[in-house]
Amino acid sequence: MTGEGIDADTFKNTMATVAATVTVVTSYAADEPIGITVSAFTSVSVDPPIVLVCIDKSSGSLAPFLAAAGFTVNFLPESATDLAMKFATRGADKFGSGDWSAPKVAGAGPLLNEAYGALACVTIDKTEMGDHWILYGRVDAGGITNPDASPLLYINRTFAKLEKGQRTNQAGSG
Repeated sequence: MTGEGIDADTFKNTMATVAATVTVVTSYAADEPIGITVSAFTSVSVDPPIVLVCIDKSSGSLAPFLAAAGFTVNFLPESATDLAMKFATRGADKFGSGDWSAPKVAGAGPLLNEAYGALACVTIDKTEMGDHWILYGRVDAGGITNPDASPLLYINRTFAKLEKGQRTNQAGSG
């Protein structure tokens, strides 16, 4: 299914040029940790703090995420391409290394030790939209644990890093 004015390939190719922060979304299914790499994540509201993540309907983890009480969004640093690929690969042993800890929020997902920050959420709504499900989460805990880290980015269907000197702390004017 496509929109009336744009074909699917044009839409996908256009969206591929939009840089996204790489995140791993985690949760629990039958007391076992689950996780997937996503780039479709954004904030929705500050008061109350709400974020959303989008999960493809073809994902093998979709049903457990829909059934879970919550999730955690883990922000990956630019050094974590292997971790991003591991969580993007079906059937991979994603949590076998033990480089994670339990969340402080009941129902949220595991915190990945390699992440430079995370948001632990309680699922407050779910919406089926096109070929994805959107999970809305109320952020109950989290923040940045390594403020000096640079985020891993995904653009043009590959991982990317910020060029040295491109990261600034200047706020834009509006």
